[in-house]
Amino acid sequence: MKFRYAIGILFLLLQVGSIGYARFIPERYFCWAPYDEHTYYTISVKINGQLLSEQDIKKRYHYQAVGWEPRAIDNVFSLIRQYETRNRIEDHAEVQVIYRTNGHDEKVWSFSKK
Repeated sequence: MKFRYAIGILFLLLQVGSIGYARFIPERYFCWAPYDEHTYYTISVKINGQLLSEQDIKKRYHYQAVGWEPRAIDNVFSLIRQYETRNRIEDHAEVQVIYRTNGHDEKVWSFSKK
């Protein structure tokens, strides 16, 4: 019976630790808290100097090129960064995300693979 209690306490401690850790990383995806950021964004991509259409961007990242992100915008950055670094395509991609979070000033995030 003591073993069951130890397992239960360990499980709960791991949960609390995971929630605490998640509150301090940019993605904050697993925080178990309401999403407190609303970000409007536009993704533009140039491949070998050629600008991709919104449809091509959606095919590339499986994500809308223009839209609204209810979670942290870092989720979008992470998705793009993962695609561009894990796929060994030598296409000289230049990605730019223009975004505005919670009505604040517009910001720009860039990623270049040359």
